[in-house]
Amino acid sequence: MIEGILAWQVIIFVSIALGGRKRGWIVGFWVVWTLLQVFALWLSVIQFGTIWLAWSIFGSKTSGAAVAPPPPKLDPAVEAERLAKQKREDDEFKEAHRQWNSQLSGALPAGRWIPNGSVRRLLAKYPAPKHACKTWKQAVGDTSPEETLQKKFDKRNARHLALQKIVRKEFFDTVEKNPLTDEQIHACVCMDDAVMVVAAAGSGKTSTMVAKTGYVLHEGLATPEQILLLAFNRATADEVGQRIAEQLKGVPGVEKVRSGTFHAFGIDVIGKATGKKPSLAPWVDPSNPGADVREVGEIIRMLSEQDKTFKRDWDLFRTVYARDVGRWDQPDEPEAYANGVRGFRTARGEVVKSKEERTIADWLFYNGVNYDYERPYEHETADHQHRQYFPDFYYPDAKLYHEHFALNEKGQAPKHFQDYLSGVRWKRALHVEKGTALFETTSHGLLTGEAIPALEQVLIERGVQPTFDPSKEVTGLPPVHEQDLARSFRVFQQHVKNNGLTHQDLLTALTVQSKDGFGARLRMYLSIYERIAGEWERRLQRGNFIDFEDMLILAAGHVESGAYKSPYTLILADEFQDSSRARIRLLKALAAQSDPPAHLCVVGDDWQGINRYAGSDITVMTEFEKTFDHATRLSLSTTFRCPQDLCDVSSQFVQANPAQIKKKVKTTNPLTKTPMLAYGFADQDSIAGYVEKQLAHMHELAANGKLTPAKGPHITVMLLGRYRDDKPTALESWQRRFGDTLKIEFRTAHGSKGLEAEYVFVLNVVEGTRGFPSQIQDDPALQLAMPAPDPFPFAEERRLFYVAMTRARKQVRLYTTLGQPSRFLVELAKKEHIKIEPIDGEALEPCPECGRGVLQLRSGPYGDFHGCSRFPACTFKRKVDQVTATTAQPRPRAQKLPTSTKAGDQCPACKRGVIQSRNGRHGPFLGCSRFQEGCKASRNLSATLGQAAKETR
Repeated sequence: MIEGILAWQVIIFVSIALGGRKRGWIVGFWVVWTLLQVFALWLSVIQFGTIWLAWSIFGSKTSGAAVAPPPPKLDPAVEAERLAKQKREDDEFKEAHRQWNSQLSGALPAGRWIPNGSVRRLLAKYPAPKHACKTWKQAVGDTSPEETLQKKFDKRNARHLALQKIVRKEFFDTVEKNPLTDEQIHACVCMDDAVMVVAAAGSGKTSTMVAKTGYVLHEGLATPEQILLLAFNRATADEVGQRIAEQLKGVPGVEKVRSGTFHAFGIDVIGKATGKKPSLAPWVDPSNPGADVREVGEIIRMLSEQDKTFKRDWDLFRTVYARDVGRWDQPDEPEAYANGVRGFRTARGEVVKSKEERTIADWLFYNGVNYDYERPYEHETADHQHRQYFPDFYYPDAKLYHEHFALNEKGQAPKHFQDYLSGVRWKRALHVEKGTALFETTSHGLLTGEAIPALEQVLIERGVQPTFDPSKEVTGLPPVHEQDLARSFRVFQQHVKNNGLTHQDLLTALTVQSKDGFGARLRMYLSIYERIAGEWERRLQRGNFIDFEDMLILAAGHVESGAYKSPYTLILADEFQDSSRARIRLLKALAAQSDPPAHLCVVGDDWQGINRYAGSDITVMTEFEKTFDHATRLSLSTTFRCPQDLCDVSSQFVQANPAQIKKKVKTTNPLTKTPMLAYGFADQDSIAGYVEKQLAHMHELAANGKLTPAKGPHITVMLLGRYRDDKPTALESWQRRFGDTLKIEFRTAHGSKGLEAEYVFVLNVVEGTRGFPSQIQDDPALQLAMPAPDPFPFAEERRLFYVAMTRARKQVRLYTTLGQPSRFLVELAKKEHIKIEPIDGEALEPCPECGRGVLQLRSGPYGDFHGCSRFPACTFKRKVDQVTATTAQPRPRAQKLPTSTKAGDQCPACKRGVIQSRNGRHGPFLGCSRFQEGCKASRNLSATLGQAAKETR
């Protein structure tokens, strides 16, 4: 190609030389020709390169294969030897596999359930054979020997369960008053290492435990002396023991089956391990409820008298730091309203806009610092961009302004604060411009504990000496009651001891919690607790006593060390949802002493986990598989108690918390009548009268034979309250009047667990601090001792309400006030599960904005309107139209307090609240502490103060 191009170049050059007048045309032709040839040359180069690259990549695999010599022929003798070797290896593995299976079969008892932990134990004793050149999957088809055995044992257990249903049918049908369900039979037959039976309310938990005990004895899986049944409380333990004695009375030696509480068993373990049975401290004796909290209160008083440092810390905590401030990055829900401000009432009585400001204001109040809250700035600032400036605090004696900014350690504001930083910069610049003194604190500084000391220092520098006076008379929000704080520290102690936490564990938790919480408060709480706990332990040692937590902790230690030898191969535990970490430790230690491990079967319902105050930890159920090796979860989803509609409503209600174990409850109860009724009243005092009318009506129907008991001579009616003081004062009178046909009893919601009645009346289902749900919230400091928080709002109160609803075999009735219905009732009404029937007052309408309150008729400066019952937390308003205005029920009139009434007296109107001094739009007044719960008793103090002023002139 190149030679041809050069030849043509020579010809063209000659033509140019001889071309004469055509020389220009020839030159042009030469240029074009040259460019075309150069392009062709480069194209050829590219083509050559492409061919070479393709050969480099594929040549050896394509053309090479085509020319490669054929593989050498295998020697028939060699190939025969290879195949023979492979067959020998396969045959050897088959024989080893057969012998292995034979060993396993010989190690397993015939006609018995194979526990799931057997796979690991058998493989440890009889290792699976290995093929010389194949993997287990290539040789057997399963991914591992574990999978092979598990499949084999699962099939065998399924056949065993089916056979037992036939062979033991008579026993399963007659051991309890109702034949056992398939789920109950499965729970009896299943003998896996650790079995958790998740049981619905009324599904026969106790029946299952009794039946499993009988089944094990009939099958010879254990002797009576090898069976241990443990329960959370004495009543349950006694019931289980009595039922076993009655239902299994024909079984030889059944009286030797041990049934008792965890604590009673713990004392027995300690006695046998040490040779000396310990004594329980008298202040934790269950026959004296509340004595432990009173003992903590006594310790606090003693330490306050003997230790000035403790007294100051205690007084500062209870007056200023007892109330938490919540998370910096989450909005606060207002609790009070005054002078157009929604927020939080202080010890002095005004309403401030945040919990952090309340903490600062309370510190100022108890330290005698004169301050003004949101006093207008001394200079006019209102213009087309800004309103008049109102600084957070002003100290007249120090001529100092104080702004508390919601800023974190990076100077950032919460996301829900719009354009907050520009306001901060404007305020700072304004003070510089006007020459006024400004002191700043931030959320970060308050939470870490830096803000208050800095404030104290700057006040001292400006001539104001704070002087702490914890006994100062309070005109606003009183301090948290000392008994409530003592209860908080006692609950904290129970969790610390039950979870086996050390001082270092608590410090580690403190570091973690302080990142998002009120670190200064947590440090103070922990410091006070450790001094209380130290004195508690000293008192135990002086009296040679132990407390309930020691019973479990010491017992578990003796079992773990081998000082106590457990004879038990079958361990059953009831009410497992109420277990603590100390109980779990004891159960694990008992099971581990046997080889193979003792069979553990626990029965519980996480939906009924309501004893957190006593140290219980609901995660023992939700994380059961993480706690116990080779765990199995079974269910009892058939209830023998509630009608299906009540099952559906209550199940949906409790499962609103996504952390609860999901289950679908079905019933054997055929009743289809309305299972839930709700009634609304103008005030709580009207509830008792209406309940009495309903009881009288039921008594009349029963006397006429129109209402008959399901069993026994009486129709059972259970009155439930969230608190003991919800007990009707007329209860004994009702029991006398209607006792010939009605069996009426009162229980708290907590005390009703495990019980049932045909009719259940839940009283005072109202919103408020002592309502249902109770809004006496757990102290956030408890999280220092808890393994995991339950973030769902009112999670335990929701479970408690579920317990209350599911006590009824026929019907549950709920009683509330129209002014403050419980958020739980509003939720049920909003979902159309119930309709609240107004007995005296307006029909309830859920608030369309928050969905948690109800609309109430109110009067304002611009006329009547409907507002949310959750005001000031919810500010929804709706004007009343003419039709509504003319037909609306009049608002209940407030009762005027007698002139002799003073702050601190019991409210003469409701007999439940305490009279407090308050500030309103029209000046100071006396009002009931149960104002938010419907008691409107009050007396204006303005006239009284004015008259007093005249008399002193």
